[in-house]
Amino acid sequence: MNKKIFYLVLFILLASVFCYLNRENIAAYFANKEWEIVETTGTTNLDNYYSIDGTSSNLIVVGNNYIHGYSSDAKMNFDESVSLKNAITDSTGDYCIVGEREGTKIYMLCANVKIWESEIQGTIHAVSVNKNGYAAVIYKQTGYKNLIKILSPQGDEVFTSYLASTYAIDAEISNDNKELAIAEINAEGITAEAKLKIIDINNPEEKNIKVYSMDDDALITNIEYTNKNELLVQSDLDIKVLKNEALSVIGQAFNNNTYYASVENQNNAIVVSKVENGLFDTKYKVAIIDADGKESEYIAEKMPTLLKSQKNNIAIVIENNLLVINIHGKLIRRSELSGNIKDICFFGDGNSIAIIYRDKIEFIKNV
Repeated sequence: MNKKIFYLVLFILLASVFCYLNRENIAAYFANKEWEIVETTGTTNLDNYYSIDGTSSNLIVVGNNYIHGYSSDAKMNFDESVSLKNAITDSTGDYCIVGEREGTKIYMLCANVKIWESEIQGTIHAVSVNKNGYAAVIYKQTGYKNLIKILSPQGDEVFTSYLASTYAIDAEISNDNKELAIAEINAEGITAEAKLKIIDINNPEEKNIKVYSMDDDALITNIEYTNKNELLVQSDLDIKVLKNEALSVIGQAFNNNTYYASVENQNNAIVVSKVENGLFDTKYKVAIIDADGKESEYIAEKMPTLLKSQKNNIAIVIENNLLVINIHGKLIRRSELSGNIKDICFFGDGNSIAIIYRDKIEFIKNV
């Protein structure tokens, strides 16, 4: 009898110690228990697509002869017939621009309507659009490394910037329609040199252009304007912000533990880093950093395999689980995925999620 009591007391003691040491994980498990089963609002078949993007109104699916727009319940809102050999897209707000990769065609969508289409005299490398429908198209033409054409919301040319000795990595238009930012690289020297060029759209003369050089031989990989028209600049070394005509680093410089970095959220930089607290204790910190350097974080127990974001929400895939956190690092939902996915796409201002499989798209109820 005494042995039974001893083992019972020992079991209770060990269980109490275990629960205490894992109290945060246990609390998070029960706090998010209701989100463990994916509740889909609809499914659509997927076949031979080039690109998938998301606007405030629709999930945009582009194929070689179609552009489809879907609502959050998988209802097809529009079906445009096109002819594309490949496609690249970009979206902000309710606008989505579709460009023919290494081709000439451009289509602009707004809500459920194709508002214009055009052709470029050259081969298209990249496209972007701001929340007001102003577009930038990077393309190649004989005699120049690159050209950047700015188009109005009606599809009319505003002006074209010509690059004779540098290549354009990215180009973005501020959300007040006043500035064009171009990330450039000069690869003709012994080492590649990157710089950032800011052009006044209303006065694009050479004398009005501001140029910022990157320190430490950093190469720019992506740029994005925030809603406040501050420019997030991602390089292979760190993430900077350009505001008040000065470049400054936000967050920490990248190192060997940096696993992922992005400024695609537009208002925040996201950096995922491995954190080792001991020999068998490795976690992953998801840092969400705004343009003022204010940082929020979420700690993932295992390595993320996919991360996407839009507006206030961030989706993280870990093994067969989908986690959605907000920009403050708070876990909103945890769902179990039904199979191997290819990608994730937010739409509806970040409130709806499309889970993209090899042959279908599942639409998940609003976050």
